[in-house]
Amino acid sequence: MKPRKPETSRARRGAGAAALFALLVLSAAGQEEDHSAHQAALAQPAARYAVTEAGYKVPDVSLLDQAGHEARLPEILEPSQPVALNFVFTTCTTICPVMTATFAQARRELGEDAARVRLVSISIDPQQDRPPVLKRYADRYGAGGGWTFLTGDAADVKRVLLAFSAYSGSKMNHRPVTFLRAARSDRWTRIDGLASGKDLASEIRARLLR
Repeated sequence: MKPRKPETSRARRGAGAAALFALLVLSAAGQEEDHSAHQAALAQPAARYAVTEAGYKVPDVSLLDQAGHEARLPEILEPSQPVALNFVFTTCTTICPVMTATFAQARRELGEDAARVRLVSISIDPQQDRPPVLKRYADRYGAGGGWTFLTGDAADVKRVLLAFSAYSGSKMNHRPVTFLRAARSDRWTRIDGLASGKDLASEIRARLLR
């Protein structure tokens, strides 16, 4: 599904992430899975990304976090707190490690302000990524408090992807996209592409913490 027509668009470049992307591309060499869509995203010039604004209606679905606790997504994306959201899966060897590492780096860049922003990562491979798998994945990136990993019924996850215009038909066609929403707002900032952790922290400060 094509993303909604943007209201505003801006291209950004972050030179600091190029080495990380190259390293992850090399680590993925020889994998049997066809990550052609992911490789195309990694091949983009250093961390170029596009920023647009849109409105998305959060579907009323119940998902499981990495501890196995069930909660409704509208409650997880509670509107009184700023939110950063992305979609990943744990067996991905290309863009998902980059996106997850970017969230972790953005938290470091934000320093004390990181506690003000809730990070949410939703698995697009819910059959594989059950809570214990997500827990190990979260621990690998030092997620800690304030960063929730979610899984659930495949149909419910698809509803979420469709609601955010992020459904690509297959996990192998998954595109890098991040969503930001300020507190008490019904508008989302959509970031298409691989922003660096430093750039993501800058976007969060400018759009969520003003």
